[in-house]
Amino acid sequence: MPNAWYHRHGRDRGWWRVDCRFDDRFPDGHTVAADPDLGDLGTGPRIWSATVDPAGRLRVTVDDWAAPGALPCWYVLLLPEAEARSSATLVAYPTVHLDPGTVVSDTVFFGLPVRSAEQVAAIRWWRDDGCVDQVFVGPDHRRTHLATALIYAASAVHQAHGWPGRLHSDGRRTDLGQRLVAGLRHPDRIAPWTARMPSMDPD
Repeated sequence: MPNAWYHRHGRDRGWWRVDCRFDDRFPDGHTVAADPDLGDLGTGPRIWSATVDPAGRLRVTVDDWAAPGALPCWYVLLLPEAEARSSATLVAYPTVHLDPGTVVSDTVFFGLPVRSAEQVAAIRWWRDDGCVDQVFVGPDHRRTHLATALIYAASAVHQAHGWPGRLHSDGRRTDLGQRLVAGLRHPDRIAPWTARMPSMDPD
């Protein structure tokens, strides 16, 4: 299985502009800085990119081949501060209020005419090492590659911020989570299933 590695193109308003490539030129999770002596690094398949839009907002793009048919969404990034371990949560919305891939803060979200109930998926992970804690996709959007697109979007957000590590899974998963990771392209990032977690679906 090819490796997923990151190519940084420079910083823009506090974020890294970065691509994720899928080949064996570098080890899995390796980060390559912008360097003209390396030549063209953009020849391998791209999984996602993180850029900055004209309004100064982070924009993530997951390439169609990586999550075919996934519902186009924009995202709200939540960064709670009052907790022992720093987490990040990315919530996906499919509405027309923002362009797909746009990432905004909760303060921007509260000013939009969008209800929280309109979210279709969310992922939470730890910023200090990239370990994914929870992934949720609404029942109407499962088996559509939306979870895959969400994980890649979260990976793009993680790398754009320059946080350490790479997104990966420990051994705690629900039944749905186990089905999801069984089909992912990065098996080395998935720890064996050691703890069966309760379903996140409401009763």
